[in-house]
Formats: sequence, C-alpha cells, structure tokens
Amino acid sequence: MTFPLEMTTNQLSISNIRAETHPHDDDDKAGSHAQSSNQVPSILIPLQEQVLLLPRTAIAEIIPYLKPKSLPNAPRWLCGTVRWREQLLLLVSFEALQKKPVPALSNHAHIVILNTVRKDSNRKFYALIIQNIPQLILAHTNNLSASPKAPNSPLLYCYAEINQIPVLIPNLEYLEKTLQRCLTG
Repeated sequence: MTFPLEMTTNQLSISNIRAETHPHDDDDKAGSHAQSSNQVPSILIPLQEQVLLLPRTAIAEIIPYLKPKSLPNAPRWLCGTVRWREQLLLLVSFEALQKKPVPALSNHAHIVILNTVRKDSNRKFYALIIQNIPQLILAHTNNLSASPKAPNSPLLYCYAEINQIPVLIPNLEYLEKTLQRCLTG
C-alpha cells in the first residue's frame, strides 16, 4: 500500500506521519541545498534486526564504537555516556528502548550522533548504538511507502518500505522526551 508523501530536507512525512529535524550543527551544509519537495537525502541506520530510516539532517556524525561510561541506576536502554567533540552524550540502545534484548555488539558496531529535534531540549545531541555502517539513500515518492500495520510503540511513527527494504521511521521527539524524563526523574 502506498501513502502520499510530503517531504523536505528536514522531514520525512507519510500522510500525517512526520519525522522532523532541526539540526544544530551549522558546519554541516550537506543537506541544506535545495531539494525537490518529493525527495529527501536519507540514511538507513542498521540495528540488530531492524533498520531505521532518518533524514540526513537528523545525523550530526557517525563515529566508531566507543565504550560508554556507565550511569548509576540508569535503565538498561541508557547505555551510559560517550565523549564527542568535548561533550558528554547519552548513548541509547534503540532495541532495549523497545523492550527487546540489548543486542551483542557486532564487529562493525558504530555510534550515530543525532541532532535533537525538540527546540526546547537542554541537549543538542544524543547517540544511538548501531550495528554496522549506515547507507545513504534518496527517499522519494516512488521508493518509499508506509505499511498499513500500525506501530505498537510510541517510539515509532510507522513501519515503511524503501526500495523494498523494511524500515522503521522513529518518533525522535518521543525518544528525546523519554531521555529527558529519565534524566529529570
């Protein structure tokens, strides 16, 4: 089933489903040049058994895996903190946040640094553990379609397919609110 798309360089929208970003890293102009309203430079983010689809502007950087410094009394999905560009970033396991087992790290594990999407956030960045090197892809109306299956988690806007690859479009705003609630109690 194909749904109508509304796309800009800062969001992926399928019907009323939106993943929007407000990048804070002004040094990265890769996604800022004019694009057709029907295509968005995007990235496939490999998890253990799933793939996330994010607009390119959601990503600040991809770095090799670093062992995090653990946080006392943190939930199991909050793996700790990692140092990046003189900042301590929270490191999240997306799988564990979905109440799935924390996956073993692959030999190709990396960390993706994400720009926050919430303008009222105290933090500009946070990080996710990923299982391999992400892949660039151009999302457009001809290769992206939403699944009619409704997500069973507020962490997800929807299930979708891009070039016949099953993907998840995450609700980054909800993820960031969850991080904030965890930190403030």
